[in-house]
Amino acid sequence: MLQNALRHEAKLLYCAFDLMFADGKDLRTLPLLERKTRLKAILPRHKLIAFSNHRKGNGRKFFAEAERKRLEGIMAKGVDSQYASGSRTADWLKVKTMQRQEVVIAGFTAPKRTRPCFGALVLAVREDGGWRYIGHVGTGFSHKILEELHGRLTKLKTAKSPFPARVKDEGVATWVRPSLVAEVKFAEWTSKGELRQPVYLGLRHDKRARDVVRERARTLQ
Repeated sequence: MLQNALRHEAKLLYCAFDLMFADGKDLRTLPLLERKTRLKAILPRHKLIAFSNHRKGNGRKFFAEAERKRLEGIMAKGVDSQYASGSRTADWLKVKTMQRQEVVIAGFTAPKRTRPCFGALVLAVREDGGWRYIGHVGTGFSHKILEELHGRLTKLKTAKSPFPARVKDEGVATWVRPSLVAEVKFAEWTSKGELRQPVYLGLRHDKRARDVVRERARTLQ
């Protein structure tokens, strides 16, 4: 949706949820709720700016509501937590309603029937210093996205597969340098370590391809 907005096809609402600095002071060591209180006090009233409220307790009920509305998920945060710049901590957790995974595009297959440009993307993640095949994604594309992606991928064409062994549909695949990072949602991981029912969501510009590994879900107590 954000990519659509940048193409002027959607409207944006800026949701402010934390305040790290104010009036030259570093607020990162203050508890989260105090930072949010200070943030709310200084936000201007504007129809395109919203303060991201918090809910104390009832996390499971809140998550169920996110599922019902088909949202990506919820953020669970420790109310007394400090802001740890540049690192991940257990104080902030993304609880997803459906599994998501960052992926690297390793190639694309030939188009079928009336679809233009390509049939599916060949996906990979980094593992043990090399590239591991994790499946294909062939849904989630508009015609415009197909054209834009194909234009970028053709500039990255290479003759050699990045995988150590043959993969599905290799005979109709065009290989590209593994540099574009995307995100998909999917039902589950198969026993072979491949994505089941993946859907393309969009490109990620904030991650390097070499940093993309298989994400492991954590079980919350």
